[in-house]
Order: sequence, then structure tokens, then C-alpha cells
Amino acid sequence: MHVTSKCLFAGLSVTLCLLLSACGNEKRTDDRDNPISTVDKNSKADSGSSENLGTLQRLAVESSRPEAVVDRNITVDDEPQTGSHGNEATLTGGGVKRQPVFRPDDNRPQHDDRRLAQLGIFAYESKRLKLYSDIPPEKAQQIPPVINAAYDALESYFGKMPPNRAGADYQVTGYVMADKMRFDQAGLIPRDLPWFLNGRHRGLEFWMYDQQQDYYCRHLAIHEFTHCFMTTLPDVQCPLWYLEGMAELFGTHRISAGGNSSFRVMPDNKEDFSGLGRITIIQQDVDQGKAMNLAQVTQIPPKEFMKNRGYAWAWAICKFLDAHPSYRDKFRNLGQHTQGSAFRKTFQQDFVPLRDQLAAEWPVFANQLEDGFDITAAAIAFHPGRPLPTAGISSAVFIEANHGWQSSKVHLQAGETYEIVAEGQFTLANVPRPWVSEAEGITFRYNRGKPLGKLMGAVFDSSPTNPDHNPSLLSVIPLGNQSRFRASYSGTLFLRLNDAWSELSDNTGRVSVTVRHVTPQ
Repeated sequence: MHVTSKCLFAGLSVTLCLLLSACGNEKRTDDRDNPISTVDKNSKADSGSSENLGTLQRLAVESSRPEAVVDRNITVDDEPQTGSHGNEATLTGGGVKRQPVFRPDDNRPQHDDRRLAQLGIFAYESKRLKLYSDIPPEKAQQIPPVINAAYDALESYFGKMPPNRAGADYQVTGYVMADKMRFDQAGLIPRDLPWFLNGRHRGLEFWMYDQQQDYYCRHLAIHEFTHCFMTTLPDVQCPLWYLEGMAELFGTHRISAGGNSSFRVMPDNKEDFSGLGRITIIQQDVDQGKAMNLAQVTQIPPKEFMKNRGYAWAWAICKFLDAHPSYRDKFRNLGQHTQGSAFRKTFQQDFVPLRDQLAAEWPVFANQLEDGFDITAAAIAFHPGRPLPTAGISSAVFIEANHGWQSSKVHLQAGETYEIVAEGQFTLANVPRPWVSEAEGITFRYNRGKPLGKLMGAVFDSSPTNPDHNPSLLSVIPLGNQSRFRASYSGTLFLRLNDAWSELSDNTGRVSVTVRHVTPQ
């Protein structure tokens, strides 16, 4: 079962306004079948039921509820806090008075490193992380440098972290444990710290278990550090899908041969992202008819974060919006509005008007996600089509080989017959030699059951009048060099040359496609 726009229209326009769920504390495991994070049992988050999404009145009430997510152990400064991490003003006596903004004081416990070393727990320190661990040194030493780089990336994205009153550098304490009992006996696990399966953060500290894969161990540490960073300031009110999705987004990283770290990357193979498994989870959900539409993703209930499925879908929506050229500026702007009610208001203002466009593009990404999915190349320019009023009238358009779905600028009428003729050649790859193709495609390699390079069509209507005939870009029509078909429903005809979503960037060339309204014989 595909995530069709029919599903989305049932709840998308109202759900984009809802933004519920409170932030929970995390826990984590090695791979996709085990939970990554857990949620505080006292969370005020919605249970996730979608049975009663019917009335705008109910949703308006729920969307006004506070979405508290900050750890209440964080000390709240009495200085004014505005924006995400900005140093702004407060109104005093009718005028604007500039006052400094401070982050909460650093109240982390101090430990006797020499005593801990005698117990087999060693300290590894960088500017942004004081790490205590009993894992092999060569593995532990990888974590502090990547956390330093993650801090810089987080500041670049969310804004500069305000100083504290002592003027100390921002630093978090992390505990990566192979033997939990050793840390417990050393007094490094607070008695009031709730149970966790693999990882949990609180204030400027996080605790996590060692992971089998080096990559996933670093991923989990970055994930928890991101939570510490995002919830440092008081009154952070972001929905659960955003908090967990952003922690996953930054946690998904790559380290170059020269030691440089990159964050928010798209996994492009299994080996370099060993243990992650997010894309595999989504592919399995699609195969089993459990793919989430946008209404469901933005209401992922806390219980879904007791296993990795919730993290996979939260990562997917954040990755999609963060990388897509039509949405990324608006999505990244949300990072400047994480306190108070600003997030909800900004999301409503920026994304509700885009619900029809999102309803078309999200199902393509969610249902066809693969390693290396090129979100930029797959982005759709929504040019509405015009009808060809009488038989014999035609319209021509160029279709580029290195892009996904492209508008033909022709609006098809249900029940009418159309002829498609494509001319020209294009190149699909250059290794080991150029793969030159026409719109009929090449039959020595297939993508999703169709020849590579074959011209494909799909009809999409952003406002269908008949819910039983809802056009979707997932309902694909093989066209090739020449074909004739009767339109099953009305909508704009979109076209693309068949190729994997991860392999569009090396394509060159285009074809000219003529759409002609014909009289059926």
C-alpha cells in the first residue's frame, strides 16, 4: 500500500497545524529492530490515535496546549530569553531595553578522574565533551572530536549559544558504558535517573550503552548531545517528531579520510552507516503497507520511540524538509523559533500553505526512499497544466534526464484519449562507457520493474473532486517513445525518464515530448 495523496488530504491540512507530542528522554540500541530512545512516562504527549482527526474545533483546542519539552532540572535564568539562541531585547517601561542573555549555569557533577581510572573508567576530554567510558580507548577517542564538530554545526544551524554567567565554555558530560554495573558502583548514575534501554540525556549530561558498531556508537553520542544542546535554554516547546528527528538528522554523519566531519548527510551505503538501518525500516514499512503519511509522521506517539521505527520516520521527515530546495529555508528557520509558542506559529504560517505540494512530494520520497536518494534532483516544480480543448491540439515540452517528475504543462481530462511522442537521446551514465538511451529505455538494466531511461507518466490533481479516483505520482504509466492512452482521471500530466533516485546526478540530455489530444478510433 502506498502513501497516496488521498490519505494525506484526509488529515494533512489540519495535522500540519497540530504539532503535538512532548519531548521524551532517549534510549537506544544497535540496529533497527531495537529501540533507540524511550519517552518519559509522565509525558503529556498525545497517545497518537488518529481516529478522531475529524473536527477543526478539537484540533484547534489541542494545538493550543503547552508542548513542554525541557528537562525541569535545568535552572531557568531570570534574564529575558527570546528566539532560539539569540541575544535580544525585552520591553521595559514602554521602551526597548537591551539586556544580555545567559544560558543556565553549569551544574554538572565533578568527578575524581584518578579514582575512576582505578575502577576502569577513563576520562577523554575535548572542548565540548567530558567523556567517561570503559570501552576500548581507540573507540572512545573517536567521540570527543566529532562532538566538537557537531557543536559547531549545531551553532551554525540553530544560532550561537549564549554564554553562561561564569563565561565558561559550553561542555556536556557523557557516559558511554560497556558495563553499567561498574558505573553504578562508581556513583555515576543518579538514583533518580529513569530506566533506559540504550541512551538518555538530562540537562548537560547523557548516558548511553556501548554499541557494536563504531559508526552507530558515534551516531548515538551525537544524537544525545544534540538533545542536550537543543534543550539547554528554558521553555523549549517543539513537537516530539522534530526533537527526535533533528537529533537523528545531526547524528547521521560522515567522517572524511582527512578527519573532517559532516552532519545531516544522506546515507548512501550500508557499510559506512553500519547499524543505522533507518532507510531499511522505512522500506520494510512500505513493503508491509505501513508507510506513514504526513499526518501520521507529525503525530508519532511516544510509544513508537520505544523502538527504532519512530526514529526512522522522524529522521525521514526532517531530512526531506531540510534538504528539499522548496522547503529547506522555511524548515531551517524553525530552528530559530524553538522557545514558547513560536515553533507552532511559525510552522503553521510557513507550511500549511504548502500542504498540497507536500501531499504530492512526500509520498514519492517516503515510498521510494533508497540509499543516496537525491532530494534536490527529485524536487518537483509544480506548473499547473492547461487543457487541450479539442482533438488535434498538441503541446510540447522538454523533459530533462537528471530530474525527477516534471510538469508537461498539460491538463488531461478524464475519459479523453491522448497520444505521447518523445524524440531525442540522453545519457544515463558514463561508466564504463556512456549509456545512451531514447525514451523507450535500455533493457539491460531495470529500475522498479521498467527499463532504465523509459519515459514514464503520472497524473496528479492537487484538489480531486472524487476521492475514489485520486491521482498520485505513484500511479505510473509507462509511455516510451510513443503511446496512446485514455485518461482515467483529470489532472496535470507529469513526466520523467526512469532512473534510480540516487543516480540522477550523472544523467545528461533531454527529450522533447509532444502531448496530443486525439479522437479515439
